[in-house]
Amino acid sequence: MIDDVHQLITGIAEAERLHQAVTASATAELERIVVVADVSGALTEVYFADDIEQLGYHKIARGVVQAAQRAAAQVKSKADEVLSAQRAALLRLPKLSDLVDWMPDEARLAPPPPALLTPPAEREPVVDPGEQADLIARQEHRARLFATASAEGRRVAVTVNADGVLIDLRFSGAVSDLDYEEIAEAITAASRAAVASVARKVADLYAPTVEADRPRFPGPDVVLAGLERLRDQLR
Repeated sequence: MIDDVHQLITGIAEAERLHQAVTASATAELERIVVVADVSGALTEVYFADDIEQLGYHKIARGVVQAAQRAAAQVKSKADEVLSAQRAALLRLPKLSDLVDWMPDEARLAPPPPALLTPPAEREPVVDPGEQADLIARQEHRARLFATASAEGRRVAVTVNADGVLIDLRFSGAVSDLDYEEIAEAITAASRAAVASVARKVADLYAPTVEADRPRFPGPDVVLAGLERLRDQLR
């Protein structure tokens, strides 16, 4: 077990570095639209082909959303692969339910619902679960969270779900004042702002479940040193 813990902790830093570097690209509308998404879900690049004006703004918005969701799915798959070794090491360790009698078995708990991909206009109103809500209620509420941000004087408005995935893109009537390169840059800027906003909402949602006076745990270097001492004592 000590070897498994040691492997898990030593791999965390490298896995985190690789995880944060994951990106993926996807296309739409016969490759007239190309987007690149990072592990947070935010769009880092948007490219339009030279003949993009043939589509019209409605099709451009729809195509960017479709490509962004495909890119996000690829990012998730790549990120899961990066973390697979750490997850395998974690599975070899005893579960909390094996060590604590009253702790529920995680395998029997229903997985949290996925964040919705439908635009906000197509959803029922979101009701705040309140500070006394249990974890399941908070998870269900998280699945329905979204955030909207705009750029270029509200000419471009982006909405993302709780995972940071683009679910809606709207252009105002004044968007024609921008060229397509400016529109692409506005989409990425609004996407980053919306992702940051929804991350704050998720953090606020779970904040009441975290005790303010929770104990501070030692960092990985301290834990590793302790494991080495324990390993020596057991030899």
